Amino acid sequence: MLIDPARSTVVAWYDTLPDALAGLIARVQAMAAGFLGAAFVPRDPAQVHATLIGLERAAAPFDLEPLAAHLRAVLARPLTIQFGGFPPSDRRLLSRGLPLHHRGFSIRDGRVVLMGWPVDDDVPRPVLADVRQGCAAFGVTHRYGPDPDVYLVVGDVTSGENADRPEAAVRSDLARAAVRVPLAARDLCLVTYYDDPALPRASTSWTPLLRR
Repeated sequence: MLIDPARSTVVAWYDTLPDALAGLIARVQAMAAGFLGAAFVPRDPAQVHATLIGLERAAAPFDLEPLAAHLRAVLARPLTIQFGGFPPSDRRLLSRGLPLHHRGFSIRDGRVVLMGWPVDDDVPRPVLADVRQGCAAFGVTHRYGPDPDVYLVVGDVTSGENADRPEAAVRSDLARAAVRVPLAARDLCLVTYYDDPALPRASTSWTPLLRR
């Protein structure tokens, strides 16, 4: 299957979030709205997604099938992605040099971001970094290098409100209990956006990567 990789991305959970993750996102959005008021604009849950790997830097035309087959194989056994449940002292895995507690929720550059990581036997693992690096064999390189993060933009901030207080409160709330959801090949879609990389459904097309 040949495609134009410009404005194309492989993402997880587009259009349909796992129930536990949808509930967590709703809670985080409510907390952000409570602190930021009208300055916070939540994203439509059907739009919230995790980018697995972008195709924008691949050569065109791009044959999607070898990459899709690779991802179907490496994610045939679902990963377990954990959001929250990381205490401030947990440094078993770092993200950009910071503890997962700190990176699990942030407000930066006008975006409200929730992040999670694969876990195995209750230990966070850099598995997604390996999955992304494996895509290089198929002509696709990850923009952020050896990146183990599952990154969800759950809303936008429209003014320069002080983010320190909501960040601390949401991080504390997230640390109390982990939310774990599976990430499998069946959760992946190829999405192509036309004018907005935030992937609003009205201007985005999507196709499941796993043939059903």
